[in-house]
Amino acid sequence: MTPSPSLSLVTCSFRGDFDACVLLCESADRFVPDEIVHELVVPRQDVELFAPLASSRRRITPTDAYLPPSFHLVPMPPPAWRRRLRLPRRNVYATPYSAPVRGWIAQQILKISAVLNGPADVVIHLDSDNAFIRDLDPTLILRDGKARLYEAASPVDSDSHRQWHAAACRLLGIHPPTPATADYIDQMVVWTKDQTRALTERIERTTRHPWYVTLARTRQFAEYELYGVHAREVVGIDQAGVFADSQSLCHARWEGNFAGPEDVDAFVSSLEPYHVVCLLQSTLDLDVAHRRHIFARVEAQARKQDASRSRP
Repeated sequence: MTPSPSLSLVTCSFRGDFDACVLLCESADRFVPDEIVHELVVPRQDVELFAPLASSRRRITPTDAYLPPSFHLVPMPPPAWRRRLRLPRRNVYATPYSAPVRGWIAQQILKISAVLNGPADVVIHLDSDNAFIRDLDPTLILRDGKARLYEAASPVDSDSHRQWHAAACRLLGIHPPTPATADYIDQMVVWTKDQTRALTERIERTTRHPWYVTLARTRQFAEYELYGVHAREVVGIDQAGVFADSQSLCHARWEGNFAGPEDVDAFVSSLEPYHVVCLLQSTLDLDVAHRRHIFARVEAQARKQDASRSRP
């Protein structure tokens, strides 16, 4: 018998998201099977802060274990001064072959490298501002040896999504660019090591540069769009060893602060039975106590839904 692919949960985080990450880890300990190792990838200077979150099923890895060695962290003032000086919220990196790399771009490169160089065959990407609200069933991730590919039935109609799709086509050598027929951006996204390696090799054949050099020089791209377009347009879904699923596993509040209790009530009641995680975007004006309260309410709503479905 062919052994089942190994699974891991990977969260790229940093000091500014520590409080949110604590909530994610607490929820993962309750709802994620023990055999799925949770890896927190954080800047080396933040390892000590995150160290108490380590356990027998969670490890803390410094970003420089995965980022190319040519990436050098630019010293930045503390978060309060960053806000006062209107500096980027995330870290900035210097390289010898590109302009300074914004933290958002560096994090995408980090996610790719963490899959390529990590131990697992299949990786679930999940950012710090999420929390699990019901059990993670591994069959949602792997079916008959194939890994899940989130593929929304229609693309998001926005300038940023159009730019990300155009960048994916350019980086993958798709000429002329294909029109976007789906969307691959979500909160809980599954990648395989094999397809991530094939993706980076395709970028290198197309651009004739190491994949991370090309991406460091690219100002606008989305790693999830790259992976999805590669699987669908370059390799083909069947050949890529994935199964497409248009149903998001995440109940999300992307933007717009909660207007009050009624707004929170509406958010909680709109939970769907297939949602496994809940996102409260890190940029929302919510302190950790308020985040914990909303997550707890969503989790209670999930229990109520599950109990209702289990009744004869």
